[in-house]
Amino acid sequence: MAASKRIYGKTLDVYMVILSHDDDGVGVRDIWRKLKLSSPSLAQYHVNKLLDMRLITADISGKYIINPKETVEALRNFLMLRGMIIPRLTIYAALLLGILTSYLMYYPWSGDFRDLTVLSIGFISVSSFIYEAFKQYRGLWVLKTET
Repeated sequence: MAASKRIYGKTLDVYMVILSHDDDGVGVRDIWRKLKLSSPSLAQYHVNKLLDMRLITADISGKYIINPKETVEALRNFLMLRGMIIPRLTIYAALLLGILTSYLMYYPWSGDFRDLTVLSIGFISVSSFIYEAFKQYRGLWVLKTET
């Protein structure tokens, strides 16, 4: 099961390169150049680790693609958007910020208790989502440095 799969360090870096690449796949030399590893054999070593865990597969041309049936547990709270990995909480913060902005633009401002309550709850919620998203994103970098 994918929940027990745990990768870290350079292997996670290799997985992230393959994940952020297009659907046409990525070769070992591309991984080697992208991560500036010491040799292509080191990139192949990490690719072999990922192949053993069945997180990636090789296509007909010998390039590596993500296995859609297997995922890494640490990445379940993230979305891929145009090759970038972003925390899901960022989407929630943007949604709340849009609602708060539309409230400020279209609702007549009177400065009473209701307006101040909506503003304070909205700003606290948005800042909390952004803070937690930053912590999640920073957690990826902690995984990359684990040994």
